[in-house]
Amino acid sequence: MIELQNVSLSYRTGAPAPPALRDISLTFRDGERVALMGANGSGKSTLARCLNGLLLPTQGRVLVDGLPTDRPDALWEVRRRVQMVFQNPDDQLVSVLVEREIAFGLENLGVPPGEMHERVEEMLRRFRLEDYRNHSPHLLSGGEKQRLAAASALAMRPRHLVLDEPTAMLDPEGRREVMALLDELGRSGGVTLIHITQTPEEAAVARRLIVLDRGAVALDGPPEQVFSDHRLRDLGLAPPAPARLWAMLGGSGPAPLTPETLAERLGRQTKHPKSQPSPRQATPATPLPACPERSGAFAPRSRRVGEGMGEGYPPLIATEALEHLYNRGLPTERRAVAGVDVAFGRGTFTALIGASGSGKTTFVQHLNGLLRPVRGRVLVDGVDIGRRGVDLRRIRQRVGLVFQFAEFQVFEETVSEDVAFGPRNMGWDKGRIAGAVHRALEQVGLDPASFGPRSPLTLSGGEKRRVAIAGVLAMQPEALVLDEPLAGLDPRGGAQMEGLLQALHADGRTLLLVAHDMDLVARLAQRVIVMDRGRIHLDGTPHQVFQDGAELTALGLDLPDAVRIADALRARGWPVRPDAMTLEEIAADLGHG
Repeated sequence: MIELQNVSLSYRTGAPAPPALRDISLTFRDGERVALMGANGSGKSTLARCLNGLLLPTQGRVLVDGLPTDRPDALWEVRRRVQMVFQNPDDQLVSVLVEREIAFGLENLGVPPGEMHERVEEMLRRFRLEDYRNHSPHLLSGGEKQRLAAASALAMRPRHLVLDEPTAMLDPEGRREVMALLDELGRSGGVTLIHITQTPEEAAVARRLIVLDRGAVALDGPPEQVFSDHRLRDLGLAPPAPARLWAMLGGSGPAPLTPETLAERLGRQTKHPKSQPSPRQATPATPLPACPERSGAFAPRSRRVGEGMGEGYPPLIATEALEHLYNRGLPTERRAVAGVDVAFGRGTFTALIGASGSGKTTFVQHLNGLLRPVRGRVLVDGVDIGRRGVDLRRIRQRVGLVFQFAEFQVFEETVSEDVAFGPRNMGWDKGRIAGAVHRALEQVGLDPASFGPRSPLTLSGGEKRRVAIAGVLAMQPEALVLDEPLAGLDPRGGAQMEGLLQALHADGRTLLLVAHDMDLVARLAQRVIVMDRGRIHLDGTPHQVFQDGAELTALGLDLPDAVRIADALRARGWPVRPDAMTLEEIAADLGHG
């Protein structure tokens, strides 16, 4: 059992700041499965770090199975009992090989070699890391690193497991696997699970949901009760998609949290209007000739395109036969990008999706010269950016890149100085820099007056992400490449970022979004490219790409929540159009648009 007794905590930053935690008293019972939600900056990660003594309260006390975290001689046992999976996996990966990383904690616990080997093999298998056992962790994708961090923690078989947004960077298949593992642990009742998440669908499966607001407990109860509370929106949060549609349809009572529950609550539609759509079926997209084979198994099996792919738009960015290898010439050589030919029209909005390790991040890091291809070319406005004499500083101003872990882009002493870094290196005058900084911070939803003077180290993960995006926006790029920009953001911050992306696209910017959020992709993108094993597997409109759930599942992806809800409703006779992809479209079909 973990007990928090009147816990408060303030960071000593040298400047006045509200406390991170305020008089929190909570009990996490043995074997309990708890979800913890809250807006960015609400204190979730701070509270998590208090649970195993990484942070000590300014006031109050934390007890783990009766052991106080503020007693130095108890810390070893506290941390053996309470394992953590951090928001950013790089914060806890220490070994040179994947299998050594999983074994690291077991060695410190003195686990016998035979048992250690069995546990390592079990975790490699469960988390789909067997092919990477002899790879260095720093060469893994963000999602693969997160799977490795979770595997390393679970290998130690802790009594209490704290997970700080463990699925934020995972592909849908990886998220399903982690959630299935948590379901298994939850059913066993042997481990207390405290799961910090910004995903309401993940919180919905917990037995208890706690919501923090400005360092204090705002709501605490069963998910059905908490997600039905009218105060949730004021706290910057949102319920799962079925509950949102339920509210749009005027439903009352406890919110349905799954598509099946929603369909059951709405009942079966027995009247069948003449205009009732037939069940969703795959409409064949226009086939293109397969790309020439360049690398055996890495040649595309299929590639399709449809309307809205940029026809009539002059290409701003293009790649020709682009290939990239990691550890070239070594036994661990891995092909990350395999002969990609693609063009992005000026002013278009493209989403790039694919399982973790499919090559998305490696591919986009070529687009402004951060990585150089082993073979092939990258063209920006027709210019080969790998050619000798090309000014890459100018290319990177035109094609801005926001990293998968945007926190790594934040490094100056204050937020304002960090956002000003790019414009200052471009040689802009002070007045222009100040205006660009102010405008960029406002664009990402951060008040320049309150956030500008603050140290980035005092910000939450979501706030750091917004600062990093502001630093790129301040340079006013023509094209913006964003690698998982909404990961770690609360619903309010996510909605602000979504609005920003829409505004940038409306302003004529070329956008390339790497994302695992299929609903976000369905709402925003004109074009969706699916990568698999370093190649383009599918290329089409969202309606075309999301028409075949079985194929997406085989690729480690998933359908948008709205599509799954539409399928559940159509199965009960409700007249939902076959191509409905948003909650608004479904509500309109049900007469509530």
